Amino acid sequence: MRAVDDRAALCWLARRAGFGLTPEELDAAVRRGPQAEIERLLSSEQIASAVSNRLWDDADLPLTNKDRKEGVAAIGLWTTYMAVTPTPLVDRLAWMWHGHFVSALDKVKVARLMANQIRLFRSAGLGDFTELLRAVIIDPAMLVYLDGAQSTGTEPNENFGRELLELFTVGLGAFDENDVKAGAAALSGWTVDRQTGLAVFRLRRHDDTARTFLGREGVHDVDTVVGAVVGHPQLAARIAALVGGELLGSANEALLAELTAAFTANDLNIADLVRAALSAGVGGRAEPVVLAPVPWLAIAMRLTGATPPVGALGLGLRTAGQVPMLPPNVAGWPGGVAWFGTSTVVARANLAAVVANNTPGTSTVLRAAASNDLTELAVALGLVDPTFGDGSSSALAAAKPGVQRLALAFCTPEFVVA
Repeated sequence: MRAVDDRAALCWLARRAGFGLTPEELDAAVRRGPQAEIERLLSSEQIASAVSNRLWDDADLPLTNKDRKEGVAAIGLWTTYMAVTPTPLVDRLAWMWHGHFVSALDKVKVARLMANQIRLFRSAGLGDFTELLRAVIIDPAMLVYLDGAQSTGTEPNENFGRELLELFTVGLGAFDENDVKAGAAALSGWTVDRQTGLAVFRLRRHDDTARTFLGREGVHDVDTVVGAVVGHPQLAARIAALVGGELLGSANEALLAELTAAFTANDLNIADLVRAALSAGVGGRAEPVVLAPVPWLAIAMRLTGATPPVGALGLGLRTAGQVPMLPPNVAGWPGGVAWFGTSTVVARANLAAVVANNTPGTSTVLRAAASNDLTELAVALGLVDPTFGDGSSSALAAAKPGVQRLALAFCTPEFVVA
């Protein structure tokens, strides 16, 4: 992406750092300007607003009930909320952390625990990475998902200790099997109180022996494990690459070095890393990315104001291969060209029809789709380059104006690739 003006920069920002903007919202953002919009998205007011909105009502998610309907309802609420969130960057980062620090409802079983984990990502996802990592390690959903709740000093479970290093933080090549074993022992003793849903430390289940972990002596508990991980020389670059990949598509060596420097210079503050990435992006230093089904759907719904039946959305996302709270494995969802598989493309077309058919007649985007001006439609959709290529233009021109053309527009490469 080469941002040539404020509008192009803000179209990019809306699609990559949030879930799109309606034409009216985009006009307001243009009046503020790209850097002012970045600061607004990162403001303490935005973060405080997200924290105060707990999103799910605990009364609807009792800890003692593993009813599948509660999980479906929790997933549906989060899916539809992304399209209307007043704190888009907070929620886009929460979505990123959900795909990185993975847990899944099919193993966790209790929807409240998954909801609480998403609440953690929404409240701490733009804060201090050290604090976020510590909270993730003793998060009840994570303790269940990667078997930490069953880990004892006499029988330490290595599942979480391994994924903590390999997938979540320093990466392959930065640790060995002795580190995995030492980490597992140090993290033993944490379990979940099923009556309260809270993590509880049981000293009698813990091995407090001081060990060497990632080259650091004396590691024996959560805090010393976290200290060793965040102090590792590969940690900052790994997290910078994660954020850079999410927001910028990819980062070349020079840009990754800049992001890493911004992260380390600010004591691993995630907001400062995100600010550096977004500033690079509005300056034209981003690469195209294929939108995954969930953010793509949220953008389409936000643009149109559509409120489709939750059941239809859930079915479509399941067919597309991406359902919130149900990642396929601990590595999370695939990305990029993986979303161009036949089943995903067909599922997107079906979801696009659902959104278009549930778009209010007053929608600016629907009115643009009813006109014969494809540039007007591209502008209403918030495309960075407000034009369609020859292939898309031919298909859109042949489509029936209105709902059919709008559904087709959501499936064009120009809309799917951000």
